[in-house]
Amino acid sequence: MWSIGSPVKITRPDGSYETYKWQQRFISHGREYVFELGVVTDDTIWAADLQERTFVRDGATYSSHYSNYDAYGNPGTLTETGPNSDGRTTTLTWYNNTDKWIIGRPIDQMSPDSSVHRIYDENGKLINYNRDGVATAYTYDAQGNQATQIRPGDRHYSYTNYKLGTPQTEVQPEGITISRAVDDAGNVTSETNGEGHTTHYEYDRLNRVTSITPPQGAGQKIIYTPTSKTNLRGNLSEITQYDLSGRVSSSVRGDITTTYAYDAYGRVTFTSDPNSSMGTSYQYDALGRVIRITHADGTYQSTAYGFAHKVVTDERGNSTTYNYRGYGDPEKLSLMSFQPSDPAASITLTRNAREQVTSVTQGSFTRHYGYNANGYLISVSNPETGDTVYGRDIAGNMTSKQVGQSDITTYTYDGQNRQTAIDYAQGTPAIKNTYNKQNNLLIADSSTGIRSFTYNPAGFVIMESLSIEGKLFELSYAYDENDRLKSLTYNPSGRIVEYAPDVLGRPTMVSGYVSNIAYWPNGMIKQVIYANGTTVSYEQNSRLWPASFNITSPAGVDYLKSMYDYDGAGNLLTIRDGVDNNMDRTLAYDSLDRLVSADGFWGLGTLAYDGVGNLIQKTFGNSSLTYNYDAQNRLASVEGQRTASMNYDAYGNVSSSSGNAYLYNNASNLVCVNCESPDKKVEYQYDGLNQRSSVSSAGSKIYEMQDANGSLRMELEGDQLTEYFYLGDQRIAQQVNP
Repeated sequence: MWSIGSPVKITRPDGSYETYKWQQRFISHGREYVFELGVVTDDTIWAADLQERTFVRDGATYSSHYSNYDAYGNPGTLTETGPNSDGRTTTLTWYNNTDKWIIGRPIDQMSPDSSVHRIYDENGKLINYNRDGVATAYTYDAQGNQATQIRPGDRHYSYTNYKLGTPQTEVQPEGITISRAVDDAGNVTSETNGEGHTTHYEYDRLNRVTSITPPQGAGQKIIYTPTSKTNLRGNLSEITQYDLSGRVSSSVRGDITTTYAYDAYGRVTFTSDPNSSMGTSYQYDALGRVIRITHADGTYQSTAYGFAHKVVTDERGNSTTYNYRGYGDPEKLSLMSFQPSDPAASITLTRNAREQVTSVTQGSFTRHYGYNANGYLISVSNPETGDTVYGRDIAGNMTSKQVGQSDITTYTYDGQNRQTAIDYAQGTPAIKNTYNKQNNLLIADSSTGIRSFTYNPAGFVIMESLSIEGKLFELSYAYDENDRLKSLTYNPSGRIVEYAPDVLGRPTMVSGYVSNIAYWPNGMIKQVIYANGTTVSYEQNSRLWPASFNITSPAGVDYLKSMYDYDGAGNLLTIRDGVDNNMDRTLAYDSLDRLVSADGFWGLGTLAYDGVGNLIQKTFGNSSLTYNYDAQNRLASVEGQRTASMNYDAYGNVSSSSGNAYLYNNASNLVCVNCESPDKKVEYQYDGLNQRSSVSSAGSKIYEMQDANGSLRMELEGDQLTEYFYLGDQRIAQQVNP
């Protein structure tokens, strides 16, 4: 009677199954059971404790064995076994307070390489959680609310003024205070961040958010119906439709619509391309695993599952096998190797008992990874650079780094775990960072360039600057009510560039340089009309990849007309030139999607690779080059039509090649070329973001400012200022002043 209702075996449609074994645990004496056929008396009442759970899937067995139960049904030992593993055993202890009937709270979880320890107070509240020596402590107020939290590294957080379970005052390290207002339903009606900027919220009678008013910019209105949700902000609307099962059936953002379809199990079977009836389809096996992804052009990727592995076959028919190890749960697997269709490129991994990667081997090269008792990465051994050693604080922040025999770089952090200083030593300028109370970077200070940032109440950058050797460069950003970039001002020139963002925030112009920009529904640029009348156009294929690229003169003459064909994996196969077919190119790839032939105006072209992916041979027409690598997997020399030999520094940077010498600092930035040759010497400086701030050669010095994303925006040589303008990441124009 004690095991009635407990599952014994569950069989899935694909033939996989789960089995369960149970064992008795005494509860009490005496119980009568009344049935239609009479009365059955059981002298003892038992509970059913799980003894073993076994999954059999794809021929592999995953077992979890539970033993050493206490009187309250908590197991003391868990032993797991599975494919490609030696098994693992975890020892468990539990907090049971019968006076307050607090039962079954975990205390210790001890496994070979890892441990978790918890401490509870007399009310069963967790007051200390320690994983592998990294501890977080908690205290509580008289009502049982969390009052403080001390995070690793002695980071103190306090929570007070609770209302209905929500702290209305939160004090964090570095003097940051978060304030909230809570209504009588427990909803947060406002939150003020560390900088004093407040966001307000409103709710309906179902406690759903209906309004969000940020500290700057347009507010959001959210409207609900039984089958939809509409989010309105400024001129942007986002409408989500739901089917009768509560699943998203379509989403409309601005004028872009995406639709979804599901099977009877709630799994997505189709996702449309934007504003299209075509899209991507998905098929599943009986266990809900994706087995086929079919694209709009009919090509597909398939996945077959087997004994602790899966085989993924791409759109070209090339297969890669992924092998895993597991323990008691087939849903929790760790990758141990993968074998592409070219065996020479296979990769094997090893892992420790925490499942952290300890080595990666491809061919004859192995990379090793070491961890400390806290589980933090402290060393990496690479063939190219030898051992890299990391120092860690108790919070896991990297406090030092040494690559091979290089100098040691040290790092400092504040109470928010924000990096506040980098000391490179040996002549490399140190960097000091300061932040505001929204965790935004304010200043990155280096002796070779100070970077500063200013933010609006919504947290968006409104100004960034570079100060170097008495020169000041600034970029000022202006946004519309929906936080979309509408203009950028360059200083010292004062030039303003307007972008006129559309409803989705995409620029429709770059004033003075581009008069109109149109987009495909997926966001890819469709057409760019430059201020001089030149037009650039892109077409798309059914996979939403560029199908053609045209540059047309104001008079309608094609400067360039290229058409593209691809294989199902996205590799470019042909480039057909509509202006001059002598410029046509044909490309081919190996089973690893590496370019192996390229035929064009140069004649025939071939490329070859070694097992780890290094290019070893390249022939284009009558020109042939051979690439040789040393025992550390570094390019050592080039032979053929031209020759070169390379040497490297401790960081793996090329220190000499083709008669040129290169010197890098401890941030791995190139600081000097041909330092010993005054007539060929070129020197570089870098700012607090480690972006290049100046170039000096032959008595001339050019100052440079890059934006925070690394795009070059301004150069100053003497009195000549050059400004660069972009559409997205693409540079489209430059202006020289005077």
